[in-house]
Amino acid sequence: MGITLFFLNTCFVVLQVSYFATCSCLSDRQKFPSFFRTIPSDAFQVNAMIQILKHFGWTWAGLIISDNDYGVHAARSFHSDLGPAGGGCLAYTEILPRVYNPAELRRIVDVMRKSTALVVIVFASQNHMLNLMKEVVRQNVTGLQWMASEAWVSVFSLQMPHLMPYLSGTLGIAIRRGEIPGLREFLLQIRPDLHHKNTHGNSMVNQFWEHRFQCRFAPPPAGWVETGGELCTGQEAEENAETEFLDVSNLRLEYNVYKAVYALAYALDDMLQCEPGRGPFSNNTCAHLQTLEPWQVRYQLILNS
Repeated sequence: MGITLFFLNTCFVVLQVSYFATCSCLSDRQKFPSFFRTIPSDAFQVNAMIQILKHFGWTWAGLIISDNDYGVHAARSFHSDLGPAGGGCLAYTEILPRVYNPAELRRIVDVMRKSTALVVIVFASQNHMLNLMKEVVRQNVTGLQWMASEAWVSVFSLQMPHLMPYLSGTLGIAIRRGEIPGLREFLLQIRPDLHHKNTHGNSMVNQFWEHRFQCRFAPPPAGWVETGGELCTGQEAEENAETEFLDVSNLRLEYNVYKAVYALAYALDDMLQCEPGRGPFSNNTCAHLQTLEPWQVRYQLILNS
């Protein structure tokens, strides 16, 4: 998980502000001097999970991870910290296959089923967890206490009724929720007739409107009208507009993007407020918008953090 906002200079030195890269490996300032993020390192959620285990007196657990840096570094943290911090042990550590592999998933679930550990910690992506659950359901493995990493704990597709006999009661660490002032009001005032001049029907405004009202602008996809689909007019009634896009009560990743953009915006604004002769750079100079270098923005980000 390494989605970032970045600046790039002529020497290919990249300044990055990530909203979703959680790997603890990225906390190494020597290796990644220009990397910043608005989401905590996995080291924090590993520690939180260990505290949960300790709180409930769960000293015997299984660990399942994805086959990437996200899972591998989390596993290292559990192996080094679980014993000293929580007085517990791992019954097994299994690595989920990168691509769907029924035979390997059968083996992993068989290990879970035969183990005496009733607590299962899963540090994996949504897709890896969905593949695992297919086999858990097939083998009908119930009675486990699942602990979820932030990558899948709030995923809607894992909250379906057919999975509740297996995942009900799952504990997990979620990305912090936040509020973006004015976002809902902004979304509500978007209209194709006011904010869209492109007649090709492929702008973000048109796509947003189509999803919001479940209609299509002309020309519609083949078979759309024949199967009962509505054509968009751009004048659809606002009372029919409630969709998940307008629900701003549970912004998690979106809030991290918001913070990343504002971190850069405030850094740039602070740099532009610099008084000549009193700047932080060589000979007390200031940065200039026309000749701005990523290392200068990095300096300001560190100063603001």
